[in-house]
Amino acid sequence: MNGRRVATDVAVRAGDGVRLVGDLFLPTSLPAPVVVVRTPYGAAGVWPEAAALAEAGVAVHVQDLRGRHRSGGEFLLGRDEGPDGAATVDWASAQPWCDGRVLLSGIGYEAFAAWCAADHPAVRAVASRQPWPVTGTPPLDDELWWRTELAGGPAVNPGLFDLTLALDPGLATDLADPSLVERWPVPVGPWPPTPGTFKEQRRRVTRAVREVDVPTLHVGSWFCRSAETTLRHAMLAPDPTVVVGGWASPLTHRLQPECAIDVPDEPDAADLVLSWLATVAEGGAWADPRRCLVLGAGWHDRDPRPARRPRYREEPLTADRTVIRHDPADPFPSLPHSADLAPVAGRDDVVRLTAKGPLSWHGAARLDVAVHAERPVELVATLVHERADGVRVRLGDATAPLPSGTGRAELRLPPVAAESAAADRLHVELTAGRVPRHRAPDGPARYEIEPGPLRLPHPIEEP
Repeated sequence: MNGRRVATDVAVRAGDGVRLVGDLFLPTSLPAPVVVVRTPYGAAGVWPEAAALAEAGVAVHVQDLRGRHRSGGEFLLGRDEGPDGAATVDWASAQPWCDGRVLLSGIGYEAFAAWCAADHPAVRAVASRQPWPVTGTPPLDDELWWRTELAGGPAVNPGLFDLTLALDPGLATDLADPSLVERWPVPVGPWPPTPGTFKEQRRRVTRAVREVDVPTLHVGSWFCRSAETTLRHAMLAPDPTVVVGGWASPLTHRLQPECAIDVPDEPDAADLVLSWLATVAEGGAWADPRRCLVLGAGWHDRDPRPARRPRYREEPLTADRTVIRHDPADPFPSLPHSADLAPVAGRDDVVRLTAKGPLSWHGAARLDVAVHAERPVELVATLVHERADGVRVRLGDATAPLPSGTGRAELRLPPVAAESAAADRLHVELTAGRVPRHRAPDGPARYEIEPGPLRLPHPIEEP
């Protein structure tokens, strides 16, 4: 290093000889513990956090994953992070500027890479934010956007998803078509995604979370599909700290100009992770009263994990109609996650079930429905919070595949901690797919809906 505090293009040799290239940030006092971040998103994006940790007395090595940006080899989702991560931790822990302690950190796929190396004996802590892979089948448009712009090919490709659909609008008619990958500009891996697409990767992370015997941080957002995964990891980990807020991360959302999500000003999620890492590196006990954001009520000093065996109360629902009439020429559209849903509120191909405020709940709401279907359908239930000013925010989707004929489904909606005012409304919107997010029937069809009451889990009492 020759006295330099920042060194770029530092190479580590993987077990098969591939060069894994990263950047190194050192504090003034050495040796020191080192935070390792292995990223597919470009190491430069982590430089501000790396510099802040170095100022706090912690070394940082930010590395491009195999086949991404400057590193050699081929990048395939979920394949090489175990051996490559072990080689990187071996190297970092043996350097003269390292005191032998390694902390792992990351957001999204970076968190997956961190968990894959968490069993190394030099690892002393793991910080995981909005981890990959998530539970269940992801929405088609969000998943394809992520693989196109952030996790496909050798580098990030900002704007490529929208540009591709603008040049060939026909591609958006059925994102579930397996032949789409032949016309797509970057490799996206197995397509379309199913619940089992990354089953082995989910199992691997679950095993690591259970078995790692070091402090772990689990940071999530109620507005992200990874919230359920974040909470599950926090329930399995032996020594967890968990914080769930309402952040809209560019790694997990396609942020829109008309974004309807109120992103909390404080604490910043990245600063929170940095504070925890610096505290753990010093051997201290991290504490922050802002652990659980209750949507509509602000931050609370309480555990964001829902009760393992929640008590439910039934909320009556009013329905604007009980029949969905699906028209394949004009299917119900899905707007990006952060968009205001008011523009699609007036459509008649949706059964909108409404509960009036004030309401308070913490956990995953449930809804039982009976459906008479003319065609097989992926019934989509979208939980929507409508504020008094008319802004409508998606809290998340649940899906249930149903055959033709009469059947029943239990829809488990995404977990959230929320309070709604008396003037607010909570909707569960039932649709026959949501194009392009969820596949819709390819022909006209009628669906008769008979809903049960909405079951809301009681909020956890304040300590």
